[in-house]
Amino acid sequence: MCENVVVGASDAEGAARAVRAAIGAARTSGGTLHLVMGTRRRRQTAVAHERRGRDVGVDPTASLVAELERMAARRSVRLQTHPLFSDPVDGITKVAAAEDADLIVVASGSTHEGKRLSALPKAVMDRAECAVLVV
Repeated sequence: MCENVVVGASDAEGAARAVRAAIGAARTSGGTLHLVMGTRRRRQTAVAHERRGRDVGVDPTASLVAELERMAARRSVRLQTHPLFSDPVDGITKVAAAEDADLIVVASGSTHEGKRLSALPKAVMDRAECAVLVV
């Protein structure tokens, strides 16, 4: 049983796969999904959006969190968000330890990388004290 499932989230394709898998694991066991999200300072976010040609007034982190909250709600999964102000590996493993996680879900990396793992899942597997699912 997975009472506590931890996943890191971003707007990357691999992260979306990981979040969907984590929602499924939490739903199956009736557990809580702990979403670890990177955050940026407001000014940095606005500058990044100007460079991308998007609306400066839209906070991409808040928008992504809202979408993930809707995904979890549709599947009746309890969700807790954890802002990330550090290295993703540190943040994910610290939240997992603090929440006594049974499972961490991470993405393998880009589908263009083939079967090779990126640095993040390798580092999470090295540091985690619970099971790690790489999707």
